[in-house]
Amino acid sequence: MTGVLARIDRALVRLFGPGPTAEGRRRERLARLGSCAVVGLTGVALFVPNLAPFLVGSQPIVGAGLAVLGTLVCLGLVAAGVLLYRSDFSTPNAVRIATWNFLGLVVLGTVLLAHGVYRGALGTVTPADALAAGNVLAISAAAHVIIGVHDARRVRAEQLAREREKFAVLSRVLRHNLRNDATVLIGQSRQLAAELDDPSLAETAETLSRRSREVGGLADKTKAMVEALDRRSSPNARLNVHDVATDAVDDVSAADGAEVAVDVPRDLWIWADDSIERALAELVENAVEHGGSEVHVSADTADDGAVRIDVADDGPGVPADERVVISGEEEITQLKHGSGLGLWVARSVAEAAGGDLCFDTDGERTVVRLVHDRAAVPAAVEMADDDAAAPAQSSTV
Repeated sequence: MTGVLARIDRALVRLFGPGPTAEGRRRERLARLGSCAVVGLTGVALFVPNLAPFLVGSQPIVGAGLAVLGTLVCLGLVAAGVLLYRSDFSTPNAVRIATWNFLGLVVLGTVLLAHGVYRGALGTVTPADALAAGNVLAISAAAHVIIGVHDARRVRAEQLAREREKFAVLSRVLRHNLRNDATVLIGQSRQLAAELDDPSLAETAETLSRRSREVGGLADKTKAMVEALDRRSSPNARLNVHDVATDAVDDVSAADGAEVAVDVPRDLWIWADDSIERALAELVENAVEHGGSEVHVSADTADDGAVRIDVADDGPGVPADERVVISGEEEITQLKHGSGLGLWVARSVAEAAGGDLCFDTDGERTVVRLVHDRAAVPAAVEMADDDAAAPAQSSTV
C-alpha cells in the first residue's frame, strides 16, 4: 500500500508540478484553478437539493433546520475552494484534496442515485429524499475535503522528513570534510610561513592559514544551524538577557581582542534556549569583523511586550541585497545568497526558539536585532532582590 501511495505522489508531482518551462507553469496554474473550482462548485451544485424543502412550500421545522444545515455546509465548500486556491498547499496537493472531494461525491452519489431510482420506481420520491441526498452529499464532500487536507499534510511531512534526512547526511559529510581539510591546510600553511624567508611568500602563507581557519569555522557554523533545526520542537527556558549578552561578548572579545559596550538591564528575561548565546555571539563577531570602531549591545522591551536585543555598529553595515535574503524578503539565488553563515546561524537559532532576526537603523549605525518573547522574572530572583525594577547595567568588555 505504501508503494502505491508513493507512486501516486510521484505521478501527481510529475503531472501538476510547476516544471521548468512556461508551458509547465501554465499547466500548473490551470490545474490549481481547476482543483479549487471543483471544490467550490461542489458546494454550488448541492445548494439545490438542500434547498428543496423551501421550493415546495411550508415544511416541518426539522426539515427547515436540515435545509439550513446543508446550506451552511455548501457555503463552507465554496469558501474552502477559495481558501484552497490562496493557501500554501502545492498544486499537486491541491489536486489531491480535490480528488478526495470528488471521490466522496462519486461513491455516495452513486449509491444515493440508485436509491432514488428505486424509490422513483415505487412512486414514493419526495422532497425529503432530495433533502436527505443533499445533506449526505454535502457533509460527505466536506468530510472528504478534510481527509484530503490531512492526506496532503501527511505527504508534506514525509517529504520534509526525507529532505531533512538528506540534509543531515550532507551536513555531516560536509562538516567532516571541511574540518579535516582545513586542519591539513592550517598545518601546512603554518609550516610554510615558518620556513619561508621571503616576506611576501610568508605573508601569503599566513593569509592561507587565516583563510583555512575561516573554512574550518564553516563546519562549526553548519553544525549550529543543523542543531537549531533539530531543536525546533524542544521547549524554551527562561534566560536572563544580561547574562546571555555578557557571556556572548566575552567569547568574541577573548578571541578578537575587541571592545564591545554592553547596556542590558539585569532584570530582563526572555523565553529561548541556551543557543541564543551562540546567535548573539555570531552577531557581535560579525559586527566586530565588518563593523566600525564602536560595537554596542543593548536590549529593551517593545510596545508589544517582546524583548529586542540589538547589536549596533558604526561600520558600513550589512549590504541591502544580503539583508533581504537573510530576512526572507527575497529568495536565495545564485546571485543573492549572503557572504557568510554567521547571520544565517543567528537567524536559525532565533527561529528555532520562536524568535526572529531583523535589521534596523538608528540613524548613523547599522542594527541587527533579535526579538524574543519576554519572560517574567523568576520568583526566586524576586525574593532575593526586593527591587524588581533594577536599573540598566552598562559595561565595556
